[in-house]
Amino acid sequence: MVDSLNNTTGVLGALKYLQSSTQDLNGANARVASGLRVATSSEDPTAYNAAASMRGQSASLSVVTMSLSRAESVSDTAIAAGEQISKLLIEMQKTATAAMGEDLTDDQRNDYALQFENQRKQLEQFVSNASFDNDNLLDGSKPLGVSFVADAEATHTLSLKGRNFMPGGPVVTLGSYHDLHSVTNAKQAVDAITESIKNVGDQLQEMTAENKRIEAQKGFVSKLADALASGVSRMVDTDLASESALVQALQVKQQLSSQAVSIANSAPNALLSLFQPIA
Repeated sequence: MVDSLNNTTGVLGALKYLQSSTQDLNGANARVASGLRVATSSEDPTAYNAAASMRGQSASLSVVTMSLSRAESVSDTAIAAGEQISKLLIEMQKTATAAMGEDLTDDQRNDYALQFENQRKQLEQFVSNASFDNDNLLDGSKPLGVSFVADAEATHTLSLKGRNFMPGGPVVTLGSYHDLHSVTNAKQAVDAITESIKNVGDQLQEMTAENKRIEAQKGFVSKLADALASGVSRMVDTDLASESALVQALQVKQQLSSQAVSIANSAPNALLSLFQPIA
């Protein structure tokens, strides 16, 4: 029975339910589309602000990861060059030892001397080319070493020590003044090379330890970044399985509400039938 022509209570009630179900459905669809349960601060100020802070930390950790990756590359380059220098010194030791023979002809000794000089030049090239992104830790150009940011607050750094592997320096004591033009000179060269091989080995051991510290810190930063990402996800990400089920339920509710509005709108038609002319 129609209560009033001016106030159709049934229609208004059905329309209210339809609007409510439509609003809920739109919200659920938005959460599914964005993947976020909390997309704006109005939805959950506490979670939104906490997630924003954690995202800031995560961004800082990305910068730290880049810094440590660069440090790792600089260190790897120096270690690779140091290993090649060590191998070349062993070859030079063989050449100098061969030149110690007293029965060599002048031509043979000159050949060994030329080979030895070429090997020394190659050693210098190894040192000069041990550069990554303009940082060379082996040519003596970085006496204070190179430092890299190690944490998100930039309060800690990791440093790579600068070294001098150039011939005649503190590590490779074999200098340009060493030659193989005599037995005595060859013996002196062998002694210098032997000392140099030991020095390079000691330096490689230290460089490897530095590399492992960088690797460990990089792994820690990576795990911390993963933990932050998981924390943000738990705070603001939506549960897609639950939201998908909710969308289906709301679609049914919306359809039922729409039918209820249609039924409520048809009620006033009953009044019209009273005014139909009698045939």
